[in-house]
Amino acid sequence: MEPLMKTYAGKADFFVLYTREAHPGENYPAHERFADKVQFAKDMKRLEQIERTILVDDLEGAMHQAYGARPNSIYVIGRDGIVLFRADWNDPEKLKLQLDRLMANGGYASGLEGVDLADNFTAINTGAVDTARRVLFRAGYAAVVDFGVSSMNLFRGRAAARP
Repeated sequence: MEPLMKTYAGKADFFVLYTREAHPGENYPAHERFADKVQFAKDMKRLEQIERTILVDDLEGAMHQAYGARPNSIYVIGRDGIVLFRADWNDPEKLKLQLDRLMANGGYASGLEGVDLADNFTAINTGAVDTARRVLFRAGYAAVVDFGVSSMNLFRGRAAARP
């Protein structure tokens, strides 16, 4: 996301919505206080060298819920507040295509056909795996275990949904 942000500097704003600890651990547990959540977001920005602005959702996750509560979601929202594109997982090439469509329309999503990529997790890239491993181990052993259990449940659910 950081390279895309640089490509579209001055044309589009990029944000991270910090919703919750997806896989809480001993070092970064589930949020009980908003101040802890803000500190965890600051830690993430510093440790992961994130240049994008991080928006911190409230403890109940109101903004996350308002946008559908999808995990790892990507949204492209026009200057007019219309969601042009959303996807469950980031695919930088597809995201760039949608950003280009938006830029060609003056930054407005109205008049453009929206794209919704639900369940678009297709490939695991090594960069994402390295980041996940680093972040999970930083959070603590419980985060690693939680991720393993969650992943198995996710894959079981996807396998059961296939004909």
